[in-house]
Amino acid sequence: MKWFALLGSALLAGSAFAQDSGPLIDILVKKGIVTDQEAEDLRADLVKDFTNNSSAGKLNLSSSLVEFKMSGDLRMRYEYNDQVPELATGGAPLNNETSRQRFRLRFNTDVILQKGWTAGFALETGQASDSANQTFTGAADDYGVFVARAYVGWQPSNNWAFVLGKQKNPFYATEMRWDADISPQGAFETYKMFIGAKDTFELRAMQHAMQDNNEQVFGPTGRDAWMFEQQAVYTHWFAPENLSSVIIAAGYSAYNQSNIPSSATVTPTNSPANSAPFVGSTRAQDYGTFAGEVNFAGINGPGTAFKLYWDSSYNFTGATRAYGVYGLNPALFSKGASAWLAGVGYGYGTGKVQGDYSIKLDYREVGVTSVDPNTNDSDWGFSKTNEKGLKLALAYNVNDFTNFNLSYFNTKIMQHGMTFSLGNLDKSQELLVDLVVKF
Repeated sequence: MKWFALLGSALLAGSAFAQDSGPLIDILVKKGIVTDQEAEDLRADLVKDFTNNSSAGKLNLSSSLVEFKMSGDLRMRYEYNDQVPELATGGAPLNNETSRQRFRLRFNTDVILQKGWTAGFALETGQASDSANQTFTGAADDYGVFVARAYVGWQPSNNWAFVLGKQKNPFYATEMRWDADISPQGAFETYKMFIGAKDTFELRAMQHAMQDNNEQVFGPTGRDAWMFEQQAVYTHWFAPENLSSVIIAAGYSAYNQSNIPSSATVTPTNSPANSAPFVGSTRAQDYGTFAGEVNFAGINGPGTAFKLYWDSSYNFTGATRAYGVYGLNPALFSKGASAWLAGVGYGYGTGKVQGDYSIKLDYREVGVTSVDPNTNDSDWGFSKTNEKGLKLALAYNVNDFTNFNLSYFNTKIMQHGMTFSLGNLDKSQELLVDLVVKF
């Protein structure tokens, strides 16, 4: 009966409830209290009531609209870093230091339409896929805005979902493999199976359009570059009312035989603008991945949580990548095909309410061919491979919409004497101090 009471409250609340009713309606469908069609009609009725009885309803919104959401954030950043390049004889005698003031602005629009359709877009202040940062410079010149996401989705049932376009990364991974700022582009498919009271098993797949090449050119150089990634994700909850959980994710990622050109060979320029990208052959990138986390909720009282998390990657064709594509000398360097990360975290709250805080520390080792240099973390080791080191991250909610964040990175080279551009960083450190306002 409590579900019918909540359903009645949703209808009576009208405009006040219309924008937040989605999760409750999904629960009613999952429990079999209402059908998919009844849920869709309810959403439409709530939006119609919101439109007719609120000041926001004066907007002329499409009748197909179920939910309309706008959000964004503005980040002010102080950044300090230093890098020591690697020479054939070891670390260089020079130390490259940088200190700068930066900002990032992001604006998101996401809509839920009838019959399971969704759409959205996002704008941000940087063109590079792995960073929207802009440095305060240029005698107060203005800054550009770029399209960071543009997608259309369809969810015909609670089990299946499909997306076309440029969207948030659908995979479970740490920044060792996927920088959090990157929004892949192409086609995405997800199948979710519900097990017991709360457990889920998901199959996720992506066909990522990395590069549009000139098909008039013969061979791999004339083929469009595609990344294909698949992942199976299992989430287990220790008990129906317990917030402690385990997530396990195993996957595989590979490219077709193609090429990512440099800006000098492309008109208009559309080679990667991200940190330390690799331009050239996509050959021999066949990654097996395994990641996960264990969450212990309420470990030090209500609202607290302790987390253990990990990530790993192994390039099954690492030798070909190292010696055939990168041109490394096998007598001097190993193939560097494996990468791994292990971390711990502790926090209070969800990071959305004043006083919430979190601390995370991880250590990772990234071989020279173990991850895709066009998708990995742009801050840790400045996106270089052949590195090992740590990341420390602190976050505190000044209020419900303002965060203060501090991140520190420290890395060192794994194979000394390597001068190849993706693995020639002897050591590095970076400090990021952020103030983020969300709206």
